[in-house]
Amino acid sequence: MIKELLHVILYHIYVATALTPFVVIFILQNDTYHVYFKYGTLFLIIFASFAISHLYIKFVKRYNINTQSESMQCSEVEIAEPKYIPIYIAYFVIAVSIDKIEVFIFIFILLYLLILKGRFSCFNPYLLILGFNFYEVLVDSNNDKKYAKYKVFLITKNTIKNIKAHNNLVRLNNFTFLDKE
Repeated sequence: MIKELLHVILYHIYVATALTPFVVIFILQNDTYHVYFKYGTLFLIIFASFAISHLYIKFVKRYNINTQSESMQCSEVEIAEPKYIPIYIAYFVIAVSIDKIEVFIFIFILLYLLILKGRFSCFNPYLLILGFNFYEVLVDSNNDKKYAKYKVFLITKNTIKNIKAHNNLVRLNNFTFLDKE
């Protein structure tokens, strides 16, 4: 019970850390708020977000909430970064164009909710720095025509060069898995 609650809280914080570059750019481009935040504070925000992202992944790997490792049979694998990095670049463009804190808070909350409910909620740019790779994997459901094929988001430190079965996975949400290896 406590692990599940801690996982939910850490997951929400993890998703929010993905938006910290948005916050930093807003502060840097806005002279009103830039006075209150020194460069050391901004560096601390980025470092804390990086650390929280790393701790969340460590927590999920160590305390698998589902208590069992999952596996999947893949029929197609695509690198996901080219699809999701432009989304974060768009956030930066939005941050540069905002000058009122009320508008910024509204857009931040809106983006947070969209990311949280979207399929790419676990795409965190800080994990790229940690050496993780992001893939979209087309899953075969028992290689049977009557089952639907669907794509899941796979986060792994490995470089996937061929289609194979993936074992020892941790489910982060319905369509996102983390490779424990």
